[in-house]
Order: sequence, then C-alpha cells, then structure tokens
Amino acid sequence: MKLVKREPDDSTGINMTPMIDVVFQLLIFFMICSDMSINDVAKLTLPTASQAVPDKGEIHRQTINIEKDGSIYVGKVQVSLDQLEDEVLRVEAEIYKGRGENASSEKPILIRADREVKFGVIQRIMEKCAKHKIYKLSFGARLPQT
Repeated sequence: MKLVKREPDDSTGINMTPMIDVVFQLLIFFMICSDMSINDVAKLTLPTASQAVPDKGEIHRQTINIEKDGSIYVGKVQVSLDQLEDEVLRVEAEIYKGRGENASSEKPILIRADREVKFGVIQRIMEKCAKHKIYKLSFGARLPQT
C-alpha cells in the first residue's frame, strides 16, 4: 500500500453563517417586542400634577386610554364601558386573582385620560375596577412646566 502525501488545506476556518442567522433572528425578536410595549400609549394631553413621578413602564399592566370625547381605548381598540368591564377587566381580574377566596387582583392598570375628559368617565372606570377587585390603579399625568 502506497501512502499519498496530501497538500495542506487552506480552507480551514469557522463557518459564520449560522451565527449571523441567529443574530438577525434575535434582532428581529427584540425589535418586535420593543414595538409592542409602546403600542398601548395614545397621544393625549395629560393633566398636570405637582407630585407626578416618572413612569417605570411595568410590562404586564393594562393601559386604558380615554380621549377628549370620552371614547375608551385598550391598546388601539375602541371599547364601550360595558365591553371594558366584560372583555377586559373581568378577564384580567380572573387571570391575576391573588390567593384566597376574597383576594384582590394583582393586575396593575394604568388609566391615561386627556386633560379635558370629565371626571365622571374616569370615576365609572374606577368603579368597574373596584367591582372586580382591581385596586392597583395608576394615573397618567405630567409635571407642570416651570
């Protein structure tokens, strides 16, 4: 048997194609996730509050937007007050109910209302939240201009 001497192969290296594919998939994933986190915030003229604090941006909270004319939006979908109660608040309260028979919901809710909205609209939403034992409410406001 005769042994054949082989020439050294110059094509030794790491194939980067799979790594580039993974990087692009991660990039797309994070772009989609970050876009969804800001979709539920409508452009409203918020009321001013001297004790307003910067928003921490909780991930799992529900945002309810109320426009000047009193129309209610959950995300980009307009809902009536009854739909808000039946399709959003009741379901959220059941999913995030705390432990115990009379436990309240652990779901935080952000209510953002235009500064021209009458308080009665916000009050009815607060009553619907209380009816379903949702007590973790926060309200959108801005600091006064100095």
